[in-house]
Amino acid sequence: MRPRPINDWTTLVGASVEIRLQGRPVCSGRVDAVTEDGSILWLQAPAENRKLYEKAEFYEAWANEDRTGFHYRVSRSSLTIFHATLRPKEKL
Repeated sequence: MRPRPINDWTTLVGASVEIRLQGRPVCSGRVDAVTEDGSILWLQAPAENRKLYEKAEFYEAWANEDRTGFHYRVSRSSLTIFHATLRPKEKL
């Protein structure tokens, strides 16, 4: 599988990724943690200390594996709420 950029970092906890800056590889390893808003991740590279990377500093996370959450992007504006009226059970 070819690596691909992942915009939603919140899906990356536990994933194997490559961090890039301006298209150039910087580091690779497993994502140890991600902030709730997905703007910062901590990467554990083999035989190195954990490192912090921020989207605001133009880092990109490229997935080296295929995971279900990587294929979908949901935004609040695209969600529609459906509801149904339920009738009480009739007695037989």
